[in-house]
Amino acid sequence: MTHSLHRKGNRTELKNDYVILAMVAADFNDKHENSRDKLLSIGNILKKHNPINIMPEAGWKISPVITAAYTDIESVRKVVTEIKGKNFGISIVISGLISEIEILLKEIDLKPHTIHFSLGIFGKKEFLPSEETLKITSMCGHHCISPKLVINLGKQVRLKKIPMNKAIMKLSKPCVCGIFNQKRAQEILESMIKRDQVNSE
Repeated sequence: MTHSLHRKGNRTELKNDYVILAMVAADFNDKHENSRDKLLSIGNILKKHNPINIMPEAGWKISPVITAAYTDIESVRKVVTEIKGKNFGISIVISGLISEIEILLKEIDLKPHTIHFSLGIFGKKEFLPSEETLKITSMCGHHCISPKLVINLGKQVRLKKIPMNKAIMKLSKPCVCGIFNQKRAQEILESMIKRDQVNSE
């Protein structure tokens, strides 16, 4: 799964942004009698270790994946350690800084099956929104968060028409997978407002 691979930001910012995805494999283990129960158990482990966001539980019973976002590597460590101990036999994907993830896996005696790298953006990049806006919109891997929504909500917060927490809730809502990091989004939007970047697009 690569939809969580293209999150924008520098190393310091991305140290506070991790995604975990659990997925049953089509035509491999998705039809096993207890696959759904195992996936639900993983969902409960994801929920247990303080995610900043998580896929709504209403989707757990029908989706082949369950996803969650975390703000620190220690929470990720707790999740992966517990899942490893249960040996569910279901694919787990971690998105984040590969250097941090490799250290974590080595410490709990796991080896990655596959590593995916984002090669960046190619093409007419002059038509893209600002880097700061992309830092927010790229936290929804299906790009359901409009750059214009980011700017509009930033303006509303700056003009004190809505509080910041309400703006972040509105930004988060289109990302039904639950991998949008609200804490990081607030930090970015606050910085954009402070630097008057919500008027530039």
